[in-house]
Amino acid sequence: MRNLKLQSCQQLNIKGPEFKYYLLDPSESDKEIDSPLYAVTEFDLFEIKTSTGATKLITTVPGIVAAEYLALNNEICLATEGGEVLAVNPSTDAHEECTFCDVGLQLMAWSPDQEVAVFITKPGSVVVMTCTYDVITEYLLTEQCDPDNQFVNVGWGKKETQFHGTEGKIAAKRMSEFKPPTNTEQLPQDIQITWRADSAFFAVSFVSTEVGRMFKVFNKEGDLSYISERWNDLQPPIAWRPSGTWIAVPQLFPNKSTISLFEKNGLRHREIVLPFSLLDEPVQSLKWSNDSDILTIETMNKSTEKQLLYLYTIGNYHWYLKQVITFDKTNAVINYLWDQRIGEEKTLHVWLTNGTYLIYRWRLDFDRYERSGIVAVIDGKKLLLTDFSKAIVPPPMCSREIASEAYINGCAIGEGNHDDLQLCIYDVEDHIQLYCTDVSGSSLTFKKVSVLKRKENESKSYNSPLELTNMYWFDESRLVAYTNFGQNSNVCVLVLDLSTESYKVVNVLQLNSNAASSCVGYAKLSQFFVQSINGEIRQITLQNDNTLKLEKVYEHLEQASLRMEWHKAAASDSGCLISLLPNQRLYINGDLISGDVTSFCLAGNYLVYTKLTELNFVLLSIRKIVYTRNMERGGRLVTTIENDARVVLQMPRGNLEAISPRVLALEIMGELLDRFCYHEAFDMLRKQRINLNILCDHNMVRFVNNVHIFLRKIKNPHWLNLFLIDLQNEDFSKTMYASNYTADKQTYPEDFKIESKVTYLAALLCTHMAASGDERFRLPIITAYVKIGKLEQALQLVWQAKKEQSANIKSKPNEPLHEAPAEDALKYLLYLVDVNELYNVALGTYDFGLVLFVAQKSQKDPKEFLPFLNDLKKLDLNYRKFKIDEYLKRHEKALGHIVKCGTEKFDEALEFIKRHELYKEALKLYRYEGATYYNEEQENTLSKCLQQICLAFADHLRAKGELESASVMYERGGSVTQALLSAKNILDWRRVLMLAQRDGQDVAAIALSMVPALQEQGYYEIAHQLHKAYGANFKESLQCLLKGHLYLQAILEVRLNSKDTNLLEELVKPELLAYRKQLQEQLGDDENLFVEHKERLNEVRVLAQQKRDGLINFYENDIDEADLLSDTTSMRSSRYTGSSQGTGKTFRSSKNRRKHERKLLSLKPGNPFEDMALIDALYNQVIKLFNQQQQMRDTCKALIELHLDEMAAKLQTQYGQLLKLLQDSYDAIWTEEMVNAQAVPQYKPTPNTDYTQLQNEQRYGVLAPQKRFKPQVNLIDWKCEILA
Repeated sequence: MRNLKLQSCQQLNIKGPEFKYYLLDPSESDKEIDSPLYAVTEFDLFEIKTSTGATKLITTVPGIVAAEYLALNNEICLATEGGEVLAVNPSTDAHEECTFCDVGLQLMAWSPDQEVAVFITKPGSVVVMTCTYDVITEYLLTEQCDPDNQFVNVGWGKKETQFHGTEGKIAAKRMSEFKPPTNTEQLPQDIQITWRADSAFFAVSFVSTEVGRMFKVFNKEGDLSYISERWNDLQPPIAWRPSGTWIAVPQLFPNKSTISLFEKNGLRHREIVLPFSLLDEPVQSLKWSNDSDILTIETMNKSTEKQLLYLYTIGNYHWYLKQVITFDKTNAVINYLWDQRIGEEKTLHVWLTNGTYLIYRWRLDFDRYERSGIVAVIDGKKLLLTDFSKAIVPPPMCSREIASEAYINGCAIGEGNHDDLQLCIYDVEDHIQLYCTDVSGSSLTFKKVSVLKRKENESKSYNSPLELTNMYWFDESRLVAYTNFGQNSNVCVLVLDLSTESYKVVNVLQLNSNAASSCVGYAKLSQFFVQSINGEIRQITLQNDNTLKLEKVYEHLEQASLRMEWHKAAASDSGCLISLLPNQRLYINGDLISGDVTSFCLAGNYLVYTKLTELNFVLLSIRKIVYTRNMERGGRLVTTIENDARVVLQMPRGNLEAISPRVLALEIMGELLDRFCYHEAFDMLRKQRINLNILCDHNMVRFVNNVHIFLRKIKNPHWLNLFLIDLQNEDFSKTMYASNYTADKQTYPEDFKIESKVTYLAALLCTHMAASGDERFRLPIITAYVKIGKLEQALQLVWQAKKEQSANIKSKPNEPLHEAPAEDALKYLLYLVDVNELYNVALGTYDFGLVLFVAQKSQKDPKEFLPFLNDLKKLDLNYRKFKIDEYLKRHEKALGHIVKCGTEKFDEALEFIKRHELYKEALKLYRYEGATYYNEEQENTLSKCLQQICLAFADHLRAKGELESASVMYERGGSVTQALLSAKNILDWRRVLMLAQRDGQDVAAIALSMVPALQEQGYYEIAHQLHKAYGANFKESLQCLLKGHLYLQAILEVRLNSKDTNLLEELVKPELLAYRKQLQEQLGDDENLFVEHKERLNEVRVLAQQKRDGLINFYENDIDEADLLSDTTSMRSSRYTGSSQGTGKTFRSSKNRRKHERKLLSLKPGNPFEDMALIDALYNQVIKLFNQQQQMRDTCKALIELHLDEMAAKLQTQYGQLLKLLQDSYDAIWTEEMVNAQAVPQYKPTPNTDYTQLQNEQRYGVLAPQKRFKPQVNLIDWKCEILA
C-alpha cells in the first residue's frame, strides 16, 4: 500500500554532442553525484564532470555498438561493429585491443559480476567469453536444438485438467492460439540480452523464422538451458528481474496489451495489463531497479510524439502504476539507468537530447492522514482510499475509489477549516484535483471540488517533468512543495484559487542544497522543516503574507531522511522531530533511538517502529522502549487509529494484519477512566483481554472515592462478578502494565495495603452494594463474600433469599413463580466454590434445612448424606454440634461444645484433647467456662478434670523434652514426685529443693545427690554451695572449687570458713602449682603451633605466586591432593582450575557438606586450599588464646595470695608475650588483598577481567565470613600491676 514518492529531483546540464550511451561508476559512494560520468557517441568516448557539465574527450573509436564500465578493472569496454573489443583506462586515456571478431559485432553484455561477457555477432551467433576474453562457447541463435532442461508435460499439469473459473469447460477444450508468423522479415530484428542479477543465467531475445519473437535462456557457461513458450506478438524489449523470479517481455493481445512475465524455464507465469495499446504506444525498453521493487517501461506515443516512463510496483500480487513521467519531442530521452550503488537503488538517472541530466530519487512510503485510519494508494488513473477505522480491507481492494482523467503522480490529505478532510491529487498534466471528504458519517464519502490548472501567464520556474515534490497542505487554500535545480532547491508556496480554477506560485525560498524530505510542524501549521541531501534540517516559517522565512538550522543528521514527522507534546507547546534515515537509524531531535528500523508511525504519546521481526513502542515523554512484541518477518507500519488502539501492518507479500497492542489500549483506557467512563473502559478491557485489576490500580484513590459511580455505570452484574473474581493482591500498574505508569506517582488511601487489596476492595464494594438494596447486586455480593473467604455469609445470603421466596409462595399460592433467585444464586455459588466445601460450610451452620438445600442442588448421592444427617438429629444439641465440628475438623469449636455437655462426656473430651493436643484450650475452657456448666455439687469433679488435663499435658511436654514446663504441670496435677524428677533432670536445683521440702523428703540428701551432675555440667561453684550448705565435710566442698580451677575462690573460702590453715599448703597449693605448670606448657605448645602455621602459610603463598609467575612446574609436588579429585581424573590432561574446583558435587545433605568443608580445610601439605586451612587454624588459635585472659588473671592472683610472686610473674610475662606475638602477626596473616577481596564477586566477568584475581577471590569462599578479616577480640585488664 506504499506509494512511490519523489524524494528529490536534481536537474543538471551537460554540454556536448548527442550521446548514445551513458556509463556510471557503481563503486562510487558519494551521494551528491559529483563523480565523473562517461558518455559514448557512435565514434567517441567522453568524460563528463556532473558538477559543471564540462566534457573531455578520452578516445575516438569508430562504429561503437556497445559500451560497459568494468568497475573491477577501472576500465571501459567498447565493442565496435567491425568486431574490435577495446579496453580503455579513463584515468590514463590508454586503450588496448582485447579481442577481435572478424564477422563483426552487433551487441555486447557483461554479467553483473563482470566475470563473463556475451557477444552477439552479425550472423547471429552467441559468443560467451571470460573476463580475460577466452572463448567459453559459441551458439547460433537460429539453430534448432532442444535444451537439456526442456519443459516436459507429464499430464497432471495439462490445460485440460486445470480449473478455468467462469470460462467453464469450453476453455479446457480450446486449442492453443499460437499461429506461426508468415512475415518474420517485417518484424523488428533487434536482439537484446538480459542477465539475472546473480550472473547464473542470461536470456537472449531474437526473431526466429519459425516462431517469430522468442527468447532463449543460457547458463553462465553459455549452454542452452531453456527455450521460451511459443506466443504471438512478443516485443523486442526484455528485462530479467534482479531477484530472478520473472523475465518481463511486452506482448500484444487482440483485446489488451501486457507485460508478460515468464519464468526461468520459459513458461508464461502472469502479466501486467497496460493502460494503453502497444499499437499506439510501443514499448521501447524495460528496466528493473536493482532492488527489484520498480519496473520501468519506456514508451513512445505515436499520436502525441511524447516519450513516457511508467513506474510499476507490486503488492499482494497486484501491479500498481505509481508514477508516469512524460517527455516532449524536443526533450526526448536518450538513455536512462537505475543506480547500482548500495543505498541508491531507487535513484533513476535520465539523459535528454537537449543535454539535461535528471536524477530522480524515489522512496516508498504511505500516504496517510495522522491517526484517522485513511490511507491513499495510487494506481495509474485511480486513487484507492481505505478507511481502516471502519474495516480492514485487504489490498488491492479498497473502501472507495477515485477515478482521474490523467495519471496520478502524487496526493496529499489535509484538514480543512471545518471537520472535513481535503484531498489533493497532483497528476501527470501538472493539474491539481481537489476533493472534499467527509469522515463524520458511517462510511468514507467524497466529492470532487475542482480541477486547478497552472496560470497561463505565470512563467514556469522549473523545466523538468515531475519536478514538483513533497506536496502537503498548510490550510485549505495553500500548499507547499519544492523543486531542485543543479545544487540548489526552491521551496514554493502554491495558492489555490477555486474561483478561477487555477493555482500559482506566490513565493519561492531558495536553498543552497538539494532538498530531500520535509514535514509540517506544530499545531497551527505555521512552521515546517525541510531537509537537504547533506542531512541539514532547516526550520522555515510561513508568514501571513505568504512569504517564507528561514528561521534556523534545526539539526544536522548524517544522511537525508526517508521520512520525517513532527510530534507535539500534549501538555506543552514543545515537540520533537522524528527522522528515519536510509541506514535504518531512527532519531528524535538528533538523538539515536534505535537501529535496523524499517518503518515508524506516531500513536498518541507513543512512537511505534518496526524492526525485522519486532514491533517496539517508545514513550515519547521519556524516550524509552516500554513495550516490545514479535511480528511476522519484514512487516511495515501502515497506520494507527486514534481511540481504537489499532495498528495496521503490511507484510512483505502485501497482506495486512491489524493488531491491538496493550500499551495503546491501556493509554485509551486510562483516558476513559480519568473521565469516569467506567462502562467504556470495562468493555475495552474485556475485548482486549486485559486484566481488570487495572480499573482500580490506574488510580486507587480516585476509584475508592468514586466507587458509587463505578457501581452506577456498570449495569451488568456479571461484569461486576468478573471484576471481583479478577482481583489480586498486586498493583498491576507496577508489575504487568508498568510500561504505561510511573511508579512514584501511584498513591493509595491511608488505610490501604497492597497485601490486603482484595479484602479491602471486596469489603468496600460489598458495603456499597448491600446499602443500595438493589437486587442486581445479589450475585456480586456473593462473589465479594467468596473472594474474602466469608463463605458462610454468602451461604446465609442465599438461604435468606430462599426463605423470602418460600414466604412469597405461601402468601400468594396461586401466582406462578417466574424467577427462582435463590436457586440461581446457589447455582452461581456452586460455580465459584467446590460443592463439597460448600456442603461443609452449610453443615457448619448447624441448620439442616440449609444443608439439605445445598445437597439437593449438588451432585451428591442422598445415600451418602441422609443417614449421616439423621444420626446427627438424634443427638443432643451441644453434642450434635461437637460431632459436626469434629467432622469438619474444627477442633477448637468442637472442644467448646463438648465442654458444655458436662462430666458425662469428659472421658471422650479428654481423649479428644489428647488426640488433637488441645491442652491449652482445654485448660482455658474448663477453668473459666466450665463453672458455667457445672453446678456446686460438681465442683470437685471439675477440679479432678483439670488435674487430669494437667497431667496429660505434663506427659505431652515431657515427651517433647520440655521438662521445665512439664514440672510445673505435674505440680498442678498433684504429682509432686514427677515434678521433682523433671526439675532434677534439668538441674533446676532451687525448684528441686522447693519440691522436696513440699513433699516432705530429705532435702540434704537430694541436694547432695545433685552435686556430681552439676560438676559434670561445669557448675562447680553451685556444687560447692550445695555441698557447703548441706554437707558436713569442708574438704569435699573445697574439692568442687579445685576441680573447676577456681583457686582464688578456694583460697578465700579456706581463710574465711576454715580454721585449718594447713589446707592451703596440703590441698590448694599443690593443685595450683600443677595447674600453673600445665598452663605454661600449654602456652608454649600454642606458641610453637602458631609460629609453625604462620611460617607454613608464608611458604604456601610464595609457592603459589611462583606457580602463577611460571617459575616452577604447575604439576609438581601436588599429587597429595588427589583425594580431592575424581577417581578418573588425569593429573596431566584434565587438571582442574581454581575457578572450577569443588563444583562437581552439590553436597545437598548437611552431613556431606560439613564433611566436604573439613576436607577442603585440611592441613595436609599439598592441599590446594592449604592456605585457607592455615588461616582458619590461626584464627581459631587467636580466639582461643584471647579468651583465656580472665583465667590467667585469676591464676596469677591465686599465686600472689600464696606469695608465689616469681611464678606468677613468669606466667604473666609468658602469656603477655604470646598475645603480643598474635597481634603483631595480624597483617602478615590477613593481607590487604584478602581483606579487600569479596568472597563471591558481584560483577560479571568481562574481556578485561583479571582471572587470576577472580580465582583468588573465589577461594576465600571456603572460609567463614568472619574469618576473612582480622579477629575482633575483647581486651580486659588482666595484668597484675604488682608483678614485675
